[in-house]
Amino acid sequence: MYTKEEREGILWEFHRSGLSAPAACRSLPLFPNKDNLYAWLKLEEAGELTAREMPDRAERMHCSHGEGSPAFAARRAGAAPASPRKRRAEGGAGRMKGTGRGGAGGEPPMQTDWRDWGLEGLPDDPAERAREAEVRLAEALAVLDVLKAPGPGSLTNEEKHRAGEAARRLSPAVRLADVTRTLSIPKSTYLDQASRISRPDPKAALRERVRASFEASGGAYGPESVTADLRRGPGEPVSWRALAPGDAETPVVASEKVVRRIMREEGLVARKAAQMRRRARYRSYRGELAERPANVPLRGDGTHDFHAAAPGLLVVTDVTEFRLDGYRAYLSPAIDCFDGWPICWRVSVHADSDLMVGMLRDLVGIVGPTEERPLTVHTDGGAVYMGREWREACGPGVVRSMSRRARSPDNARAEGFFGTLKCDFFEGRDWTGVPFDEFSRLLGEYIEWYRDGKLKKDLGWKTIREYREERYHAA
Repeated sequence: MYTKEEREGILWEFHRSGLSAPAACRSLPLFPNKDNLYAWLKLEEAGELTAREMPDRAERMHCSHGEGSPAFAARRAGAAPASPRKRRAEGGAGRMKGTGRGGAGGEPPMQTDWRDWGLEGLPDDPAERAREAEVRLAEALAVLDVLKAPGPGSLTNEEKHRAGEAARRLSPAVRLADVTRTLSIPKSTYLDQASRISRPDPKAALRERVRASFEASGGAYGPESVTADLRRGPGEPVSWRALAPGDAETPVVASEKVVRRIMREEGLVARKAAQMRRRARYRSYRGELAERPANVPLRGDGTHDFHAAAPGLLVVTDVTEFRLDGYRAYLSPAIDCFDGWPICWRVSVHADSDLMVGMLRDLVGIVGPTEERPLTVHTDGGAVYMGREWREACGPGVVRSMSRRARSPDNARAEGFFGTLKCDFFEGRDWTGVPFDEFSRLLGEYIEWYRDGKLKKDLGWKTIREYREERYHAA
């Protein structure tokens, strides 16, 4: 629990830092989680809390709340190790008095925040004072400008070495002892980081393959998909440790944990559905224009069966909208429920019957349904799907199926395809100045890659084409 005084001190430090609430909670010492900080900001707006400076807040909270070892609290505050224990035994009352800059053991206080990098404790000698100030400035610039970190306490040992070397390049006055003291890193660890940099990277060949797989997917693959993609190829798979540099064909066995770490280090982040912009959904419902046909995939218990025993038996379709630079494009695909194969699709700047009925005619021409082997086409309750043109285009051998009103899960297979398509292909890209013809071409290329190149976990990490050819030896 935070006392009122502590909460007001934290609010004062938050406003002083200039950081966002999540960044402040991650980087500043002894801050609450962001939800609590947001709640306190609301209380401040209501006048129930007043942000004000609380001197030595971190040291007092370390002792009164029992956070950290006594030696840690004493060292950070420059006090004798016995002081925190005595303070805790006394119930945390009063302020802890330090024994000087060096503390009881002669070590300087730990540097964990930018406020510890001020001019306090500088030597009296003007020349040494100027040198020390130059050292601190160079180190602060190295951390801020090179690593963009909130403070030295948030850096890993590797980042501390990079910051230290940058500070030494910025100013000749910075010595190794200055770097290790200010960044709180032992000299042996600092030198070990230097030797690691000169060693060859054992994962260099694997890094090349991981990056190649990620880029080939257009940024759509996450660690799990990249791991599966690495294991594909001719010949016997080899361990990533035995992978030869420049080998782009041999299957590689690497754990998902290793691949995930490499992708994080290389900054390879797959686009996620959570990053998609939320916009108003395209709606084509115009009322009950005709009697709805049966909802074929709907089971008696309210769930849906979007599986088919063979290709060309059950197909779902719908229309999705793309908002582009000065115009809108609409896609109407036909997705085979046997394996997710996009049988055909049409793209237009108008969501009209020409788009959807034209796609249906293409579908009937490709599948060739008969009364002995009918094709079920499942749609939502859009106006075109209820219209006369759609009903006439179905013809013999085509069974109409339709979702219930205002029940998007009834057409979940089509909605899932649209979600994957927009996450992989559309969102996160700059479409400024892209004309419709170019967009239509790129969209068609993606759908072909989705069919022929994208690995599907539910198909045993095979592409849709590979799965179908293995099962039915038909393209």
